[in-house]
Amino acid sequence: MSPTDPTAPTVALVQPSGRPIGPLAHRPMGYQPSLDGVRAVSVIAVLLYHGGFSWMHGGFFGVEVFFVVSGFLITSLLLDEREKTGGVSLGQFWLRRARRLLPALVLVLVATGVYATLWGDAQLQSDLRRDFPWAIFYAANWGQIVGGAQYFGNLSPLRHLWSLAVEEQWYLLWPLLFLGLTTVFRRARVRAGLLLTLAVGVMVLTWWMARDPQLTDDRVNFLYLSTLTRSSGLLLGAGAAFVWRPWRNRRSGEIRAWWLLDVIAVAAVGVLGWQFVDSFLTDRSIYRWQLATVSVAALALVLVVVHPASRLARPVFAFRPVAEIGKRSYGLYLWSWPVSVACEAYTGSWSRFGVAMGITVVASELSYRLVETPIRRGALGRWFAARNLGPSGHWHVITTSGAITVIALLAPLTVFFSRVDHVDPAAGGAEAVFVLPVAPSSVDAAAASTETVAPAADASAVAESSVASSETTIATTAGALATAAATTTVPAPPVTAPVLPRRMVVVGDSMAHSLAINLPDGIESTFAIEDGSVEGCSVYDTGDVRSQRSSFSRSFANCEGWSDRWVDAAVDSQSNLALVVIGAWDVFDVDVDGRRIAFASPEGDARFLAGLQQGIDALVANGVHVALLEVACMRPADVKGAGVPALPERGDDSRVAHLNDLLRQVAAEQSETVSFVPGPVQWCTDEAIATDLGYRWDGVHVYKPGANLVYMTIAQSLLDIPL
Repeated sequence: MSPTDPTAPTVALVQPSGRPIGPLAHRPMGYQPSLDGVRAVSVIAVLLYHGGFSWMHGGFFGVEVFFVVSGFLITSLLLDEREKTGGVSLGQFWLRRARRLLPALVLVLVATGVYATLWGDAQLQSDLRRDFPWAIFYAANWGQIVGGAQYFGNLSPLRHLWSLAVEEQWYLLWPLLFLGLTTVFRRARVRAGLLLTLAVGVMVLTWWMARDPQLTDDRVNFLYLSTLTRSSGLLLGAGAAFVWRPWRNRRSGEIRAWWLLDVIAVAAVGVLGWQFVDSFLTDRSIYRWQLATVSVAALALVLVVVHPASRLARPVFAFRPVAEIGKRSYGLYLWSWPVSVACEAYTGSWSRFGVAMGITVVASELSYRLVETPIRRGALGRWFAARNLGPSGHWHVITTSGAITVIALLAPLTVFFSRVDHVDPAAGGAEAVFVLPVAPSSVDAAAASTETVAPAADASAVAESSVASSETTIATTAGALATAAATTTVPAPPVTAPVLPRRMVVVGDSMAHSLAINLPDGIESTFAIEDGSVEGCSVYDTGDVRSQRSSFSRSFANCEGWSDRWVDAAVDSQSNLALVVIGAWDVFDVDVDGRRIAFASPEGDARFLAGLQQGIDALVANGVHVALLEVACMRPADVKGAGVPALPERGDDSRVAHLNDLLRQVAAEQSETVSFVPGPVQWCTDEAIATDLGYRWDGVHVYKPGANLVYMTIAQSLLDIPL
């Protein structure tokens, strides 16, 4: 992400090989404005991706272009220094990098930390509890991997620092490897060949790690964030720098086939543009071939724009307004995401995006002019020198003073966030107390097994008693339980009473997760509940969600092994009952292998039923009875902190009803091992409850009061299942 470091070496007597050089062989690369132009296009793609615009949902690939540019540029500068001085000063190299990168990072960390401390909510502060310390040490990518923070759907204001961490780790290690490589191997082509082979090896490793059936959420996180799997672009750029130095050739600008260079550049731009607009972060293809394709296309573009013979690509990318954006790309990238989080400018709204980018441009420009540029040009050193601090103490004074300043700014914030409690955005709501409804007599229960149960008149009153304050509790009666079971056949009770607490695993998607973690007080004496959910997956491991809200996309490629995870949770918790809670991801059209499958079409129903049956078979094979919870009518709302916007398909009750018909069908056909469990009718019949964010924090996922309403509604039905 770092802009070019201008250098001005003018003389060299020998090549790295020790042989005499030609008249222009010592010419350094110098400043290449066209590289800044490439950076400009890349950072714009990233900013639009962060803005949530559906037509740029592959803009994250702009980061890979940055990696290729950095690999090529830094290696070229190291080669220039080696030719000029006969060696490389590691201390000076790392000092230049620190001057370029640290000041802006410290500003962003301080600004973000102060904002979160004074105005941030509990979720924002919780995110910084995890990310702040890692960001200080340029290890944000590993912090997210170790902490299990999925990059996709993560709204931490520091999530984007993963890429800077990858680059900084490259800057730390690459000069050492460069010295070893240039010492052991004297021929530039051998060095380049080794690096290019290593880059291809990383691509193959990434391809192998993304193979079937291993692509889980954690695997996707590692593939996208780790220094190892993201090093191929850096290695490609570095390897090419050893052999592609056209500015050293007197006649390089006069080659007859100049047009071929520009044809290659146009093709590379086309490939990058295609990937920017047609890629999804969680697609398996990202790691199988798209990442490698972007790296190669970016390398081709870089090689052309630095060639003096290019008559189209080089001047276009060197166009001054474009190059000026590229010079500021580091600051724009640093400031844009924290500002976007503060302004909630990540949902595809042009108005919010415009406000966020306005703030970003002002902040990054002030940082660039008043802090970054003066420090990079040695302003601190001149300031100390003007105060007659002798040369012997100059370096030590500057270093010590800078370190003290950084520590004084960041240490208090780090301490503050370390004391913040971890917050799960799905957990919360007013306190609620579970009361097991009084079980009907065996005679009444037997009658209920063959008769339709009528709704109780006071159901809404019972449900409405829970949201007023943090000390509100939900009470229920047998009448409220009867309400939930309206128009649904209740299974006959077992001959003997169940042993309590009944061990139950809750499996499914994020709706299952919310239900499993928001347990009301007192439920532990009736149910021992384990969370076996796989968020964002339902019963699929292929396909891409297509919503009427076009700014949103979701791939199921990272859901491989979801049924195994259901079973593992059931076995580990020794549960013989599994409550399946799905529906949030099942009401959409999907694209599978390039084909659109419409919701409620025969093909769509077959796909849903096949996936559901896979999960049922896996659980039943391990001695687990499956209870299918009725899909609730959803009232999705755009809520700050939600990783998913309000999607209109979720609010379509007819789609929900169709899913429930399919669930009833499955339970009726496999009644020995599968039961259909009716949920609260209030989700569909009482808008005051259905739309109350105290029950469901985003209109889809329950908080404690909503979970209590569900558990009290379904408790007796679950206990009546003979196990």
